[in-house]
Amino acid sequence: MTKSPRRTGSLLTLATIAASVLAARPELPSAPYAPSRAPIALDTLRVRAVLAAARGRSAGPAIGAVVPGYLSARGLPPVPGSLTVTDSGLVFRPPSGEPMTLPLVGPLRERGGRRWRASTVSLAYVDQARGRSVYVFRVDAGVFETEVPGPLLEVAARPVWLDSLSAPEWRADRLLVDGRDSIALWRKTREVTGSAYADTLYALFGRPEKAAGLIGDRGRRAGRLGEYIRTRDSLALDPGRMTAEAQLRHTLAHEMGHRWQNRSPRRLEALWWGVPPIRDPKRYGYGDASEHQAEAIAFAVDFLQTTARPGNPARSLALLDHYELLVPGTRTMVGHLVMQPIYRRHPLRSPI
Repeated sequence: MTKSPRRTGSLLTLATIAASVLAARPELPSAPYAPSRAPIALDTLRVRAVLAAARGRSAGPAIGAVVPGYLSARGLPPVPGSLTVTDSGLVFRPPSGEPMTLPLVGPLRERGGRRWRASTVSLAYVDQARGRSVYVFRVDAGVFETEVPGPLLEVAARPVWLDSLSAPEWRADRLLVDGRDSIALWRKTREVTGSAYADTLYALFGRPEKAAGLIGDRGRRAGRLGEYIRTRDSLALDPGRMTAEAQLRHTLAHEMGHRWQNRSPRRLEALWWGVPPIRDPKRYGYGDASEHQAEAIAFAVDFLQTTARPGNPARSLALLDHYELLVPGTRTMVGHLVMQPIYRRHPLRSPI
């Protein structure tokens, strides 16, 4: 269920490895992995050290600074772009599409006679698995990943100059449909489950026996955006609490991932062997093998759809590194799914 919230090899090699695992490991554990808490303590110490160093070398306000990287908004897959620090917010500019403005500071607070504003930017962790430091920041309802953090470290260290900034009124998110309009909710649900994107998911994971429905009151109270109902082999969605088509498609892919889990548990268990846990405790799927797998499946589908047009294979595989950083296991799922018939013409199917 979904809640509101340098590699040089080839994908064919990944698929071959996955197949060999299936053949070579008849005895597998009952759970795909056991989450480890050890990295969190190490991350905390490293984050504290990095922020302390940033405070020591602060050279004044970072207004106007531009930081290249990848933004994962609302748990969705990362998008390349640049983040500009302005006195009214953080402006993310993707290669195509409209810029997105994120808050830089929170409302004015007062304590003990001192007035101050909290920074909305915090350093979640520093990843060094690929032989270089990658900084993952929490920014509003998402994370921003970069190898050149520069001024973001200063902002995350909560410099004094943040207190002098104004905090503009932020507009409420515009939802896809009015959650009180049942006709609009059903129309949007049928639209996405009858789309070409959904057809791709059905080709990969099979079509549910029953038509999709809407999340009930109990699911809404639990904060669910989507749910796979195993007893009926059906899906339930709640487009009335989603803000973008991408979020709706991601939820659909996530729930279809749960269907695949239900239909092919041994295959998924074998493919998942050795996949490390999600490091960020605030990312959906942290500490939950089933939800982690479904997120990796949804990330994999998004990656394959994003890179479906002929382009630069090396650049595409570099993008996959960023998906994998946020949701480990994405690369494994890509290696398996790209070999399915629906992707027989995908540019990344053949060895590079």
